Amino acid sequence: MNILIVAASPESIPDLPRDADFVIGVDGGYQRLLDEGIEVDVVVGDFDSFVGTPPEEALRYPSEKDVTDLEIALQLAIDQGATQMDVYGALGGRVDMTFANVGLLESYPGMVLHGTGQTIFLARPGSYEIKKLDEHYLSFMPWKTATISIDGVKYPLERHPVHSAQALTISNEWSEECALLTVHEGMVLVMLVKK
Repeated sequence: MNILIVAASPESIPDLPRDADFVIGVDGGYQRLLDEGIEVDVVVGDFDSFVGTPPEEALRYPSEKDVTDLEIALQLAIDQGATQMDVYGALGGRVDMTFANVGLLESYPGMVLHGTGQTIFLARPGSYEIKKLDEHYLSFMPWKTATISIDGVKYPLERHPVHSAQALTISNEWSEECALLTVHEGMVLVMLVKK
C-alpha cells in the first residue's frame, strides 16, 4: 500500500502525487492537502503549525510528547499496511527537524523523503536501479559505514568501503539512463538533488 504523508515544513512543497492508496495530513501539512484538493484519510498532530481549526475527526496529541507528529503519522501508516510512504514537507525547515526526519528513514523501511528539487531514501543491503533524473546530482551518503558498488555513473566504485566522515560519494552524475547501486554491507542514504 502506497501512503502519502504531508507534513508542515515551511519550504515550498513540489507537486503532490494523486495516486496514493491512503493520505495522512500531519499538522500544518493538512492545509497543503486542502489547498491541492486532495482527499485526506487521517489528520494527526498537536496542531501547533496549523492555522485555523483542525477537523473534528483529527487525531490530536499534546505538544509535549516523546515523538514528533511525523513519527505518529509514520507509525499510523505502518499500522495501515504501508509498503511505501512518500513523505512531503519534512525537509528544508528547522535543521534539527530535518536531521531527525532523515534519521527516521532507518526506522521506517519504505519511507522516501521528497522536497523541492530533492529526494532521499535509505538503501539497505541489496541492489537498486536509480533512473536518470535530468539536472540532478546523485549522491550516496553512508549511514555510518558501508561497502558499495556504483555503476552507470561518471565516478563508478567497485566494492568500496565508505564512511560518513568523507565526502567521496557526493555529486556523482549518471553516465547511463540508469545507475546501479549495490550495497554490500551497511546502509546508504541515496540523494537525488537538483543542480
